[in-house]
Amino acid sequence: MKQSILTVFVLTLLLGACKSEKKINSYEDIYSERPTVIYLAPINDKAERRVEKYPTDIEYNNEINSAKAYLYQTMSAPLTKNGYYVIGPVASQQIAEDIDMPLKQMRNGDLSVFRNDYGIDAILMVTLHKWKDENGKKTAFLEYQMRSTKTNVDMLHTWVMAVKQVSTNLKGDPITLNNDTRFAKRFGMDNGTAQRCFLVEKVNDYILRDLPTSSLRRQFEKDQYKSANPTYIKYIWMDGGADVQNCTAEEYESNAFL
Repeated sequence: MKQSILTVFVLTLLLGACKSEKKINSYEDIYSERPTVIYLAPINDKAERRVEKYPTDIEYNNEINSAKAYLYQTMSAPLTKNGYYVIGPVASQQIAEDIDMPLKQMRNGDLSVFRNDYGIDAILMVTLHKWKDENGKKTAFLEYQMRSTKTNVDMLHTWVMAVKQVSTNLKGDPITLNNDTRFAKRFGMDNGTAQRCFLVEKVNDYILRDLPTSSLRRQFEKDQYKSANPTYIKYIWMDGGADVQNCTAEEYESNAFL
């Protein structure tokens, strides 16, 4: 009897886990509310600047400042590909100045003013918690939160430990890869800046293209039973592609905040 109860319990957990991985469950409010207009809030930047401790480290500061700007500029592309109307960074900055809402309220409070004044359906907020450099490997700790201006619920809330894995030679020294060189040349960046910008663009694309297709498209609701991304993600970019793994909250928080 006990064994039967245990079996049923395990099966229930497994079915629940499978069910929670579907987009219909992960993005239930997007399917029901049908948002189409998304506002990109300015990046919430908590990454430590070496200028505070090492004001002469201009190279490092330029790298992470450029990566922050590039993160913001590349948020709209994967959303528009999914059929959403995205208020661009310039207009978003103007709206931010006009409404001037504290970040705490934007993340937890009432957002109806955005809907009433500008016709915005959802607000996407990205927090850059930290950059970590180890032996040439770049790691960014990002948090994505998208809230409804109609119901104030979270439509997306994901934490990402994003890693740009750098190949090394037999001596353990970092090797400059062709992908990095081409990306740096394309945008007139140094290699370190290019690696950071390349990483945040790839993460933007991975996280935001996971959202359901917009109700403006005929394909809306056809992706309901496709698998959705987990809440905590470890995104590792190696030469030639990404390796995406589940990440526990403890692993993320111990690396990002301790």
